[in-house]
Amino acid sequence: MLSRALRFIPQLRLPAVLGLASFSLAALPPLAAAETLPEPAPIAASPWFAELSAGLSIIPAGDITLGGRKYEGDFKDGPFLRGSVGRRFGAGWAIEGEWFYRNNSVNSLVASDRRFTGGDAASNNVFLNATYSPGAQFSWRGISPYAGLGFGYIQELDVDLEGTDGGEFSAGGSSAWQWSIGLRKILGPRAEIFLEGRAVAAGEQELEAKGGRKLKIEYDAWAMLAGLRWSF
Repeated sequence: MLSRALRFIPQLRLPAVLGLASFSLAALPPLAAAETLPEPAPIAASPWFAELSAGLSIIPAGDITLGGRKYEGDFKDGPFLRGSVGRRFGAGWAIEGEWFYRNNSVNSLVASDRRFTGGDAASNNVFLNATYSPGAQFSWRGISPYAGLGFGYIQELDVDLEGTDGGEFSAGGSSAWQWSIGLRKILGPRAEIFLEGRAVAAGEQELEAKGGRKLKIEYDAWAMLAGLRWSF
C-alpha cells in the first residue's frame, strides 16, 4: 500500500497540491484561538518536603594505619541510603536535615608483608544542608540545576577487618562537611526526581578496638545518588 502511495505522489499537479494546502489552512482555527502547549506543573504551595534517595558510596584508595604499619587501602563501591526533611525559602533556597548510611567493603588492604582481603567500612551520619537553585532562566524542559553545602556529625564509623590481625574498630562523634551538585526534574504539583553527586570530607579518623588497639583512616568519600522529593 505504501508503494502505491509513493508512486502516486509524482502524479499530483501543483494546483491540486496548492488547493489541498489552502483547504487545510482554512480549516484550522484562527491563531488567536489556537491552543497553547501546557506549562510544566508548578511545585506545590507547601514549602515542606521529604526526600528519599539511594546510590553508590565511593571511598578513594588511601592509607590506613594499624599497629604502626601503613596499609594501602582499596575499597569497593557500596550502598548509600538517605532520607531527609526540609523547607523551601523562596524560589531558590532550601534547608534540610538528613540522615544517611554508607558501607564499603574492603577490596584489599596491603602493607609490605601483610594483607587483608575482607572487611568493610560503614558509617551513620546526620547533616544540615543548605541548597540553592538558580531559577527558571537556567531550566530546560523542567530540569534545573542546584548546589548545596552542609555541615554534620558522624554518629558512628566502623571499620571491620577479617584476619589474624584484624578486629572491629569504631569511633563516633566527629564533625564533617560536604558539598553537592545535582539536577532536578518536576514530575507534578508535588513530586520531583533528582540525580546528585556529593563529596563528604571528614579528614583522618582514629578508631579503637577492644584492648586499646588503634586504627587511623582518611574518611573522605564520594557518592552518586538518585531520589524522589515529595512536597507535603
